[in-house]
Amino acid sequence: MTDAVSTFIDAMQSAGIRPLEPIAHKLAAGQPVRFRAEGDRPGRRNGWAVLHLDGVPAGVFRHYRLGIRSIWRAGSDPRALTPAERRAIMAKTQEAEARRKAETRAKQGAAALEAQALWKAAESADPAHGYLAAKGLAPFGIRQSGAALLVPMFDPAFRIWNLQRIATDGGKRFLPGGRIEGLFWPHAMHLADGRPSPGPLVIGEGFATVAAIHEATGYAVAAAMSARNLEPVAKAMRGLFPARQIIIAADDDCHLAENMGLALATSAAEAIGGLLAIPRPETVLSESGADFADLTRADAAAIIAATLTGEA
Repeated sequence: MTDAVSTFIDAMQSAGIRPLEPIAHKLAAGQPVRFRAEGDRPGRRNGWAVLHLDGVPAGVFRHYRLGIRSIWRAGSDPRALTPAERRAIMAKTQEAEARRKAETRAKQGAAALEAQALWKAAESADPAHGYLAAKGLAPFGIRQSGAALLVPMFDPAFRIWNLQRIATDGGKRFLPGGRIEGLFWPHAMHLADGRPSPGPLVIGEGFATVAAIHEATGYAVAAAMSARNLEPVAKAMRGLFPARQIIIAADDDCHLAENMGLALATSAAEAIGGLLAIPRPETVLSESGADFADLTRADAAAIIAATLTGEA
């Protein structure tokens, strides 16, 4: 870490923004970085910073929730910078952000083309695949390429942008550089004639979680593929189905110091006026977490039914 990077982070912390994840390597590379800061709720990244190391080191940092924004230059009191100096730093910042966004769009576009080609060439999934067998799931809505299951990830216009590849041992990988935010794996959302299917829509983190819920209930489902993606997907689903009852099926990460699964599922449900389903009654103590794929289908169906009636 250069002295400039250390000094920049010190200035950020003095202003009240304390990163909770490593950012020095991205700052040193001149990359704009979004990060979770002290005081942010789980899954939130309200911190943002970029540092320019060409010439006199200078940069910008901000915190969206706290309303903090500061322009920094090495060896200078930020309050003493002239308007012209501020404009020059901001122009470089905007240029770096535009370059980053263009590079991201290019990578996502390339990954989308790869995902579409892989999906088109894939075969029907083997019901005896190790992952499906371990989860007790049927291979609906997915395909297989070699030994890997392919779970397609769609945007609200139902265009494939990415794939999750699942190995026989349960290892999961997305396509490098592929888009993730706001994408989902859908099943049974619409009837053959294009109308919304009857009943509620259940959103959960992973393919196995929501596939198990669909098998248990017959309801439409969407997998967000990560806890942090639950809220973006929930908002996308609310846009597609303004009047539909939506349930967020949490992963209960009670075995972790911070129950990210439950916290982010709760936030997603609140954001869209949805219901929250938890994979086991809160009165049951356990040393390990659980999702709905860990329950029997009967137990999963009972919890979803209780959530709908307000008895959960």
